[in-house]
Amino acid sequence: MTYQKGDRVAVVHTTDPYTRLTPGTQGTVTGYDPRLQQLQVAWDDGSTLAMLLGDGDQVRPPTTQTRPAGGSYQRRGDHPGRPRPRPPLP
Repeated sequence: MTYQKGDRVAVVHTTDPYTRLTPGTQGTVTGYDPRLQQLQVAWDDGSTLAMLLGDGDQVRPPTTQTRPAGGSYQRRGDHPGRPRPRPPLP
């Protein structure tokens, strides 16, 4: 499978024993190296852990979207590290 920057994925399994990622955690692909089978992802929980698909890590397309195409987050609150939009001044 090929991945494009901006694709949404969800964790199925990771071989990293130290990660906070759990199955179902969603994120946005920031890069993919098919030669190394390394998928760089900005996870919605703030983590930026790469998935090593050739070493047993697995992702899938998300079954539900937590972020619509417009880029604003829903249901899970605001994305860590991104400021909330300010309301317009009167």
